[in-house]
Amino acid sequence: MKKINSLEYYTLIWFSIRACFPELTFTIMLHLIKEDTWVSILIGAIIGVIPFIIYEKIKEKYPNDNLITINKKIFPKLSKIINSLIIVMSLISAVYIFWILIKFTNSLFLYKTNAWIISLILIIPIYYASTKDIHIISKISLLLFFTSILFQLLTTIGLIKNVDLNGIKPFLQSKTTNIIYSSIIYISLNISKLFFLTTIPKKRIKNYSFKKNLIMYIFTNITILNIVIATTCTFGIDLTLLYEYPAFQVLKRVNILGIFNKVESILAIEAIFALFIQIIIIIYYIKEISNKKTNKYIPILICLIIVIISTNIFKTYKAEEVFFEKYLLYLISPIFILLPLITYVKTLHIQNNKELK
Repeated sequence: MKKINSLEYYTLIWFSIRACFPELTFTIMLHLIKEDTWVSILIGAIIGVIPFIIYEKIKEKYPNDNLITINKKIFPKLSKIINSLIIVMSLISAVYIFWILIKFTNSLFLYKTNAWIISLILIIPIYYASTKDIHIISKISLLLFFTSILFQLLTTIGLIKNVDLNGIKPFLQSKTTNIIYSSIIYISLNISKLFFLTTIPKKRIKNYSFKKNLIMYIFTNITILNIVIATTCTFGIDLTLLYEYPAFQVLKRVNILGIFNKVESILAIEAIFALFIQIIIIIYYIKEISNKKTNKYIPILICLIIVIISTNIFKTYKAEEVFFEKYLLYLISPIFILLPLITYVKTLHIQNNKELK
């Protein structure tokens, strides 16, 4: 069983948090709280440290295990139910992320192309990559990370002259409840995806460092804040709300010395790869939680499920809006945040009992 190095693990943190943000979360938050979106991101990032720490501390307490085997050890009677709930929610996550991938690809690159054709084109590389081990997936992630960082830096430089900080004013005009709710949406749709990295035991990560992982968590959230501020302060909130994918439309304004321009397509491809990586990690997670004798069939089964469901899941825009803004939040939070919290509390209880004995 080959290990992944710490830098590769950092990039998995990067893509896990960023996947779905410019394609979904940003738009939802903009329509809920407008100029205060950056405030909710900041609050969400701060609160999100709690589940992040829980995921990492579980790794440290059980360095030879992943969350799946840990649940089997500390919840021997309930582990099958817990792991079954995780499988169901993981499948739902794979489906909605693949749906975002189809819609995003259709809007930016394959306009008017049938969703079935797009899904078949996209699912083939996902299936192939999902049959590989996590160390292969992490190496792909590392390669894409450097490309992503380079273009993030160049686009930030290219947009500086267009930024007007009045775009995030006035401050705190939205209801406090809406700001907090938006923060929870951000945690649920973006930060909670770090849950899937609990399938990688600490022993499989060379030079594992909690502090460096936390730095990567903070850095990734800063780059997301940068997306929000750069977009709203370049377009202004009214124009930003008109675009379907404002974080990519604003890239049309990037121009460095007349050479580096029209980068929206390049960064859109990077965003697509982030969604790819996230789906692959989810499939890997389900493989690990399933029966070892049958897990070689798991990738093709999951790929069939997500293609069939994702191409038929939403028949109207209203159904899509209700699902992402309301229902999904209540599905994700109990499974990806509450269950790991319960697991962590149980490990502390077990440790205290051992110390008493």
